[in-house]
Amino acid sequence: MRVKKFEAKSMKDALRMVKAELGPEAVILGARENKRSFGIAGETSFEVTAAVSESTLQKKRFVESRLKEDDKEKFRTADARAQRRMIEKMVDKRTQSQAVATREAAEAADWRPRPITKISYIDIQDDAPAQVTTKVYAPRAGGRQPTQSPAPAQASAVAKPAAKVSRPAANVEEIEANRSGMADVRGKIRSLAREAFEAGGLIESAPLKTAAAASSASSSAGPNGAQEILSLKSEIHRLQSLLEGFQKVPQTFQGAAHPGAEFGLGYDFSRCYQKLVEAGVAGDLAAEILTRASQEIDSFNAKKPAIVEAWVAKWLLHNISVCTRPLAGKVHVFVGPMGGGKTSQLVKTAAQLVIREKKKVAIVTTDTSKVGAVDQLKIYCQILNVPFAIIRDRSEWQWLESQLGSIDHVLIDSPGFGLRDMDEIQKIRSLMPSADGASIHLCLSSSMKESDALEVVRRFRVVQPTDLVFTALDLSVHHGVIATVQLRSGLPIHSFGIGSMVPEDFEVATKERVLDLLFKLSSLKRTTEK
Repeated sequence: MRVKKFEAKSMKDALRMVKAELGPEAVILGARENKRSFGIAGETSFEVTAAVSESTLQKKRFVESRLKEDDKEKFRTADARAQRRMIEKMVDKRTQSQAVATREAAEAADWRPRPITKISYIDIQDDAPAQVTTKVYAPRAGGRQPTQSPAPAQASAVAKPAAKVSRPAANVEEIEANRSGMADVRGKIRSLAREAFEAGGLIESAPLKTAAAASSASSSAGPNGAQEILSLKSEIHRLQSLLEGFQKVPQTFQGAAHPGAEFGLGYDFSRCYQKLVEAGVAGDLAAEILTRASQEIDSFNAKKPAIVEAWVAKWLLHNISVCTRPLAGKVHVFVGPMGGGKTSQLVKTAAQLVIREKKKVAIVTTDTSKVGAVDQLKIYCQILNVPFAIIRDRSEWQWLESQLGSIDHVLIDSPGFGLRDMDEIQKIRSLMPSADGASIHLCLSSSMKESDALEVVRRFRVVQPTDLVFTALDLSVHHGVIATVQLRSGLPIHSFGIGSMVPEDFEVATKERVLDLLFKLSSLKRTTEK
């Protein structure tokens, strides 16, 4: 699914941009009016977020690729109904041409179904000469049923004893014809058995009667013909026994369950469920979202993947929580387990405040146990030209706070505790600042497993975190853990750490960016369009 945001001076211009780029089937996810300035004139703007499925977008691009430049411009400026009609017409024409090409290729390869053939055999009775009759295999529902079709000259001999023939039955021509007919009968029997297997029923008794009548000709068909007829009769009996046993087995076979079936999801929502799970979203969370979707989307629209994905995207945009003012407040404390990216995210945040916001910043560390942590922060403070301090005990906070009156923001680094015992919990509590209203950012790596990340959130509840920071986005392939942890914990998302570059790899969290990471709509590191 492709999700994109459009901004224009008027709502009409924004919708025109949506139709021109995403096509007439685009679904509007949200629209709002921005009070900030737009362009040089400083006017307000209108912002529209729209989505469309990849298959629908490919159809639109296919039509545009077949049009000339003049026709392409007319197509883009046409109304949605005309665009939709032209797309359907060209796609159907393309589909029909491919079907014709496939059928012609099949005919060239002689894949056409064989016509109904007549198979002759010799019907010999014990007390009467042989009679040549004909079996015509006519199609019927559930298999083939042989029907007798006597020759015109012998129509009256069907219910009577067989008429005499003027030549012996055991001549060379009849033996050869009998062998050829038996080969065709063998193929018919196998085809009949296959159809019976599919239908789950028994073979009709008519072919067995045919084989029995044919086997009576073994006395005059020679040793080779008799052996072939007996082999065919044995094969027919074996197939009948096999089908009788098959009929006794309960016919309740089912294929593998579709994705999400264990949560009670219908087949129409399995594709979207699988897409969310592959993106890293927890299976129970994806099932919960799509269960709500199944209650609000009617059965007709549920068969359209684009509408289901658009509903999920809209639900995520409405329910995912992010910080509205992530850089507000004076005191910012970065906590989390070892390897969570606390120090790197602190330095990136300081660089944002100093370089882009022109704020006065001070950096404080309480991590005196990690080798090189203090020296690393000192180097960064020298580069940014900001004051630096070390806190070893809670009593030092009172003096330090008196020295930071002219500072706009104080960023505090904490030890990488796992909070597995009470000693670590007491230690981190003693190092927390005494100032009220401090923002406590819990830093988690986006490459963590969902269960591990939720366990870290549970343990760090003792320090009352205010939001979440997800780092190492460049080291993670699937970013569904971001949405899962946020929705499960209820803590808003503060920011992202994309890589190791300072200050470039810092990004304030937005709902659209979370959706972008889930559905992989753009590259990981986005550049600002000018």
